[in-house]
Amino acid sequence: MTERPGTATPGQDSRAWLAAAAVPGHRPLWLAAACQVLETVFTVAQWTALAWIAADALNHRTQPTWTQAGFLLLGGLLAAGATWGAARSQAAGHRRISAAIRRRLVAGLLPSGWRRAETDAATAAMASVELADDVADHHAQVLPQRLSAGVSMAVVLGVTVAVQWPAAVMLLLASLLVPLNMRLAGLLAKEGAEERVTATARLGAVVLDSFRGLPTLRGIGALSRRRDELVEAAAALNDTTMGIVRRAFVSGAVMDVVVTFSIAADATYIGLSLLGYVHIAAAPRVTLAGGLLTLLLCPMYFQPLRSLAAAYHSQERAAAAAPPLMRLLAEPPPRRQGPRVAAPHCTVLLDDVTFRFPRGERQVLQRTNAAFAAGRWTAVTGPSGAGKTTLLSLIAGAREPSTGTVRWETDTGFSPPHLGACAWIGQQTVLLPGSVGDNIRLARPSASPADIDRAVVAAGLADVVARLPHGLDTPLGEAGWGLSTGEARRIAIARALLRDAGLWILDEPTAHLDPDAEALVVDVLRTAARGRTVVVATHSLALAQCADTVFTLADGTLSTAREATPA
Repeated sequence: MTERPGTATPGQDSRAWLAAAAVPGHRPLWLAAACQVLETVFTVAQWTALAWIAADALNHRTQPTWTQAGFLLLGGLLAAGATWGAARSQAAGHRRISAAIRRRLVAGLLPSGWRRAETDAATAAMASVELADDVADHHAQVLPQRLSAGVSMAVVLGVTVAVQWPAAVMLLLASLLVPLNMRLAGLLAKEGAEERVTATARLGAVVLDSFRGLPTLRGIGALSRRRDELVEAAAALNDTTMGIVRRAFVSGAVMDVVVTFSIAADATYIGLSLLGYVHIAAAPRVTLAGGLLTLLLCPMYFQPLRSLAAAYHSQERAAAAAPPLMRLLAEPPPRRQGPRVAAPHCTVLLDDVTFRFPRGERQVLQRTNAAFAAGRWTAVTGPSGAGKTTLLSLIAGAREPSTGTVRWETDTGFSPPHLGACAWIGQQTVLLPGSVGDNIRLARPSASPADIDRAVVAAGLADVVARLPHGLDTPLGEAGWGLSTGEARRIAIARALLRDAGLWILDEPTAHLDPDAEALVVDVLRTAARGRTVVVATHSLALAQCADTVFTLADGTLSTAREATPA
């Protein structure tokens, strides 16, 4: 079986995962490495022409010849072109790697039949925006450098050997100290990268939770406390970032000492040789042109190592990003495929179900036994925070109970809940950029225009669509510009109709509606869901009165069902 790039498999370590994540960018990054080697070759040619011109000018005080000027100009242009090509190829590799990770994240972050817990918004945002870029940055920097560094250094060292081999020996000896410095840079960066990931996640969580709960925070007078938490989280992120900068500065300073020492040693040898104070019998005579070229090549020899040392910081950021990405992208062993949609006449059974959130202090549900009858409306009422939405998520298969079982019973037997096989209408209707028809078609992309028209009529949207400037082709903004909350809610009902599932789960479907809009939505729901099993969590008295059966959830206990008087 071929492994998809960036897919986490059981038992896979982060280094293996990082290597697999680089696969989509291999071609452009190999091209970037080739361009970096060509850049070195052309730059050596350029420096050769410059040393030639400078030596002639100092010895003979002559103007550069056209050959010398052309050689210098051509080398510079070709080196600049190779630099541009390397940058473009690195950018292309970065885009391919980050795009591949984000495509996997889109599927991994969305709830599915096997994923029972929704990823919190801060973790999802950080993974999609920052961690994916950390991995792509690492490969875009490191892979071309690893491929080209040895070849580039060999080119420079070979030219130096041909010109003045004692200087090449000193370069080679000095380069032996660099791997130790690179290891030091990596060890210093690793701890800082892990701290930064933690601090970034905390700041993201505080910011997103603050925006999401702003009305509540204002209502309970907790804005100042949340502001202090935000300042504290931002300060922690700033401290960890500055720590990484300090570590990079220290490791970079060590590298600069090595490079400076090597250049100084070569410069001393060249200078004393030109003055006649030093002469090595087996070495060629030091000329002014050769000495200048040797000194120009010294920094070039160490440049690939400097780039690799700098890339160690990106490598440790990527290593810190890999574990959370692997957790989000992990695929468990295959499960038995559930139904595409819940069949008609679906009864929901809860047998001794308990549920507690991880690290939660209380049980949301305590040994709950209940039956939600097929083809009937069941309302669940109770105070805010009692766990009504959690109960619905258990019924829908979005979560698994801590103990006990949740089953769907149909004419063909029993099956576990399967997320996506039922219709869910929540408190907020998400409308994506696109047309009205596109937003309805999300429930079944293969639906025909006639299917959509029938869903529009059954959801009570016909009059709304008729007054829109382009009907079903009218574009909507990200937040559903041009539609009221009640009209958006009816788009959700049209989606549920198009889904044609036998089980409908409604989470406060009339929340935030005025009485007239609420009455209209309730009437549409009663008509649209006729003959289906409907479980609705609500605070609305009007909606509860329409139910055939009412449960009350309080303190983790689902009370014995009582019959309600139909409206």
